[in-house]
Amino acid sequence: MGVDRLKKKIILALILLVVSSTIHCTPKGQVIKENDEAALRRRVQEFWSYKIKGEWDKGYLYESPDFRKKTTQEIYILQNKRSVMRLEEFDVLELWTSGNEGYVKLRARVRYLLPKFSKSPFEKVVEEQWMKERGLWYHFSPPA
Repeated sequence: MGVDRLKKKIILALILLVVSSTIHCTPKGQVIKENDEAALRRRVQEFWSYKIKGEWDKGYLYESPDFRKKTTQEIYILQNKRSVMRLEEFDVLELWTSGNEGYVKLRARVRYLLPKFSKSPFEKVVEEQWMKERGLWYHFSPPA
């Protein structure tokens, strides 16, 4: 009986050793860094989605820090609310980065809000520049 007990303890110790070494040898959760183009695409999608929803205050935070120094959030919101066009949808056609500069070409579906203009939406191609500052991509607009 003493031998059986010893075998059970040895088997249990071996099982614990295998489990312990397996736990310690598994790779830790790795943080995968988003590449520049993926990060820019995400920021462009968020920015233009805010424009569609009319969430100008959120879109303002995607404008470059230099733009925000010269244009208050209140003016930005007012200018966007007063626009004679409403954005309905968009598709990113091209996107590329070079260092801290990014370029985006997108198709925007827009509708005029003026009564004398056609009520039908139309599409236009928009090319814009983005810049990376302090690790984040920002829409580049000339200050008002």
